Amino acid sequence: MVGPLAKGRLDPFAPIVQPGKVLITLPNGLRFNGVIRSSGQSKAMVELDGQAGPVCLGARGFCPDSGTPPMLPPGWTVAAIDVQNGLLSLRQGKQRFTLSL
Repeated sequence: MVGPLAKGRLDPFAPIVQPGKVLITLPNGLRFNGVIRSSGQSKAMVELDGQAGPVCLGARGFCPDSGTPPMLPPGWTVAAIDVQNGLLSLRQGKQRFTLSL
């Protein structure tokens, strides 16, 4: 006897896992709050681990002129900040994540 096949996924909000691929997710608790452009430099405002501050293009989102330590964990890079459209692109290895306001 053949029964009906289950439809959908057990958790429709769970990330889709592809066999043989490592699943990378955003740092836990990361919040993207806004974007600014000042003195010709684009910055995104984020919160992580109880800290709030800017991220800039490059490794760990470090902004040398902010007076704050890097906001992102090691291995994370700010790939792009689109002030006009309110977008922040992060990269870890080959995976890229784009966050929108």
